[in-house]
Amino acid sequence: MSPHTIRRVLAVTHLWLGLIGGLVFSLLAVSGAIVTFRPQIATLLSPPAIARATCVPLDWNQAQRDIEAAALAPINRIYAPSGNDPRYHLRMRTDVDAIYAHVIYDACAGAVLGTVPMAWMDWLVDFHHNFLAGRTGRQFVGLAGLGLFLSGLGGLLLILLSRPKVRRLLQIQLSGSARRAMFDLHRTVGTASVVLLLLQAFTGLWLCFPQPLRAVLALVAPLEAETRAARGEPSPGPAAGLGDLFAAAQRAIPDGVIREVRMPDGTGNVQVRMWRRGDFRSLGNNVASLDRVTTAVRGLDVYDTKPGGNRIVQAMSGLHYAEWGGLPYRTLYGFSGAASLPLFLSGAGYWWLRTRRRSGVIRTAVGAADATAAEPA
Repeated sequence: MSPHTIRRVLAVTHLWLGLIGGLVFSLLAVSGAIVTFRPQIATLLSPPAIARATCVPLDWNQAQRDIEAAALAPINRIYAPSGNDPRYHLRMRTDVDAIYAHVIYDACAGAVLGTVPMAWMDWLVDFHHNFLAGRTGRQFVGLAGLGLFLSGLGGLLLILLSRPKVRRLLQIQLSGSARRAMFDLHRTVGTASVVLLLLQAFTGLWLCFPQPLRAVLALVAPLEAETRAARGEPSPGPAAGLGDLFAAAQRAIPDGVIREVRMPDGTGNVQVRMWRRGDFRSLGNNVASLDRVTTAVRGLDVYDTKPGGNRIVQAMSGLHYAEWGGLPYRTLYGFSGAASLPLFLSGAGYWWLRTRRRSGVIRTAVGAADATAAEPA
């Protein structure tokens, strides 16, 4: 296949994927960019901590009763604070699917501080993950992520095959035609964001289609079955308190710092995510799964004891949620997602300006793709 034919195929594929799915790609990427900053937004909107010289001894079992009494709802998830911030963020179940109440608890003062208006964020998270359509929506999101990955990969290959000068890749000529300005804008935004957009799409595929991709990974890398989801017969009796669960998790991973707790729906296990020295995920790479009644360890996933395949799986989630590299990487990651909207608009605008005076949908689209592939760098 000649280089010209390869570029033509890539250009047509890139064009049609972008025109057909570009708006969906943009909605996913922009919503993901906002969700990336969910911890920072929650902290910004939270009531301030109570100023105290010393912290009171904390009984987490009593704290749980106080929190659930104040919220009139059971705890669904707990996010531990970072640094010296004493404010815990607790997500409380409501009667509305995927929408929660959010309570802030000051662990130093032993007091409920109030709530955070995060229902809009819960809606956005459900939109980004599932298009508000549950498991069926998750599959659609996965297919859209695949389209974004293929479109972005095609655009990247077109850039590389054109052998452009680096100076021209980030240059926008505003003095020429509108068509040329649109093309320059599309190329510049694409060059600046394509690598991270590809990363977002690829890692998102792992979250939408975990089992097929794990099966493929197992062919080339050692991969143990996940143990954190291990289940036994549910123990009868009332659920254990938070203090007992925290103590059991600490015994299971003595050098871990509790970063997140996921309470089960029904009779499932409590999952406690813990950070250990050397972990690249801000929430930690280690999970202890505990019986909700007896606090017995049902499964233990300690990152540095796992083979390479499991570490790759962990990396997919951590990279997709921007849990690596701190706030600078999270900011860069978020901006790359937001860049998908001007990327789509400039690409669609260039195609429209190029083809509006021609007739025939198929002929004009292919002609625009050829022109895009041959556009001077």
